[in-house]
Amino acid sequence: MKNRVRTKSVHGIIRGSLASAVLCASVEVALGATDKSAPGSPAAFPVSPAIDLSLPDVPVRGTVTDTKGDPLPGVNVVVKGTTNGTQTDAQGAFSISAPEGATLVFSFIGYKPQEVAASASRLTIQLSSDDKALDEVVVVGYGTQSRATVTGAVSSVKSEEILRTPAVAATSALVGRVPGITARQADARPGNGSTIQIRNLGDPLYVIDGIVSDVGQFNNLGISDIENISILKDASAAIYGLRAANGVVLVTTKRGKTNQKPTISISGYYGLQNFTKYPHPANAYQHQRALVESEQNLAQQQRRSPNAVNDPVSGIPLTATELEKWRQGTDPGYKSYDYYKMVMRPNVPQYFVNGSLSGVART
Repeated sequence: MKNRVRTKSVHGIIRGSLASAVLCASVEVALGATDKSAPGSPAAFPVSPAIDLSLPDVPVRGTVTDTKGDPLPGVNVVVKGTTNGTQTDAQGAFSISAPEGATLVFSFIGYKPQEVAASASRLTIQLSSDDKALDEVVVVGYGTQSRATVTGAVSSVKSEEILRTPAVAATSALVGRVPGITARQADARPGNGSTIQIRNLGDPLYVIDGIVSDVGQFNNLGISDIENISILKDASAAIYGLRAANGVVLVTTKRGKTNQKPTISISGYYGLQNFTKYPHPANAYQHQRALVESEQNLAQQQRRSPNAVNDPVSGIPLTATELEKWRQGTDPGYKSYDYYKMVMRPNVPQYFVNGSLSGVART
């Protein structure tokens, strides 16, 4: 009885350990980490050891610099598995309390994160830049540039992202793919594209493989034939002059590469179209009765007797007998036709197939 352990303390330690383990496992899955453990091993995901909450907190101080030794302000310093964190000041210095032996995670935009064990001694952390996001090539008005050297407002969409959208027109494939673009579709005619604007400034300028075009030529392009689409905004479009005041949609189509083997690509989809909501018109009887009811309501408002209502085509007064003939719809001249059913057809098919052949022979 003397060695009895308090249940609340044990539950608190277990709860903290499990929270750390679950958080680490979720981060590994999100980053695409693979399970390198042997088959049948108990660990399905690489989970870091839990923090021992029984250890006292110690003050951890240090500085964070880049590879050149310059201080980095605003670096996030977090105790792994907890919400305890801080940021570095203008001189790159930080101070945080953490259990001795806990893992400190240092992260900053544009730099690779780093994990260091907490200790009472002063830490000196050096973060290296993450060049992976800066190596992407972006098409601009005068050629191609690395994203690291682009200073203007440029957004780009690759062919892989465009092909995920089941759209017939190229303008519809940009909807929801590029920030700063608004799209409007005036009607739902099959094959009709969307009207896009860059920052709501008006119709942009379209340039396809260096040739100034219009939205019609852009929509005539097969989605599978587009290699890259760059949206030039603000000063990035200044090279095209006054015509680019509303922005530029710069399109690069696919082409063969030197010493590339012939490649055949086929893509397509099949879908059915229906109106989500469309007003169903009234039939002949409902129209004639509405004329009579309208006159009765108007006469009631004006406190008078209703006038006789004549058929707008034949001129015959619409009496109760005439309305009954329109309701039955069997006599000649009193039949009603459902033009909605005659014109509209449900489940209208829509399909798209594209085939291409690319390749360059050896020279």
